[in-house]
Amino acid sequence: MVGARAVRDRAAGHGRAIGFGLLTTVGALGGLAGTAGYDWLERHASLASIMRVGLVIETFTHLGLALATTGWVALLIMFVFGAHAFVWGTTSRTVRMRAVPTELQGRVGSLYSTGVFGGIVAGQALGGVIAKVWGITGPFWFAFVGSAIILALIWRELAHIAHADEAALAA
Repeated sequence: MVGARAVRDRAAGHGRAIGFGLLTTVGALGGLAGTAGYDWLERHASLASIMRVGLVIETFTHLGLALATTGWVALLIMFVFGAHAFVWGTTSRTVRMRAVPTELQGRVGSLYSTGVFGGIVAGQALGGVIAKVWGITGPFWFAFVGSAIILALIWRELAHIAHADEAALAA
């Protein structure tokens, strides 16, 4: 994932394993930064705005990795994506907990986890097929287009989803 072309170009030797480890480490460091800044972010932006910006970041992460030709660009992208992933996790859980009645939160959380991890498994299988047919950048392009379509379809609804409980909280 070091930028798809960079991985392809460095596939020989240990550079690939070190590159992948470095990418995941930088992503984790981004996650720590996102976690550290979450309180500030939540005080200065609505949940809907956090969700919208997060999904834009996720969409352009795929595009950036498809276009990246150097490792340092991929590292920067992974740092930002790591921050987004941790912010998204907190925001999506907050929204779910506010919108779902207490007695159903366990079921909804389990269903969400099943969808996430099932999607990861299915995505890995599909990504392998796409890479075999269209090359190593194919999965990133596929993810970019798919994310962009989903983002366009749900953009307006994010404000309603993220703040569905505000009337009840105000009362």
